[in-house]
Amino acid sequence: FMALQASSPARAAEHEPEAQNLENHPGRHHAEHPNVLGVRVGFLSRLEPEDRQLTYEPGAFFGLSYERTLIHEWLEFEVSAPVAVLFGEQTGLALPIDVHLKKPFHPVGWASPYLAVGPTFDVNLRPERAVYFGASFAAGTYLWPTPRIGVDIEFDYNIVAEDGRAVHELLLATGPVFRF
Repeated sequence: FMALQASSPARAAEHEPEAQNLENHPGRHHAEHPNVLGVRVGFLSRLEPEDRQLTYEPGAFFGLSYERTLIHEWLEFEVSAPVAVLFGEQTGLALPIDVHLKKPFHPVGWASPYLAVGPTFDVNLRPERAVYFGASFAAGTYLWPTPRIGVDIEFDYNIVAEDGRAVHELLLATGPVFRF
């Protein structure tokens, strides 16, 4: 009985660093709260080929995003659905919806950079309605001043097939995110 009592504090001390490492691990909050809801605002630039030249169309957007951790610290799934206003020859609305598989990185607890890839669906509402498909690539980071409230900064490149031509979209987005 005395030997058990003497060894118990020593064994507890052996496991304390493991418990502290789990508590201070940068990806810990992702495991506790695997869902992220975001509000994004940003700028959109479209480059469309037209008669051997590129036509530039600026835009602005506002939207929501939802993310779910699929494999802790390895794979996440995200859907973002903004409403964009394009200021070209014909001002109009578009809905560039991205579906991403994301690879997160957790170098420190307050920052979580990521890379993402997936399909994009452009719902064009000007002047006629049409849906176009393409590929989306993104890089960004979450900044976490608190464990559950943060800021997302993301750069996207989309290439979309519209009426037999490749349209290039560059998006820069930022906004608050909430873990739950």
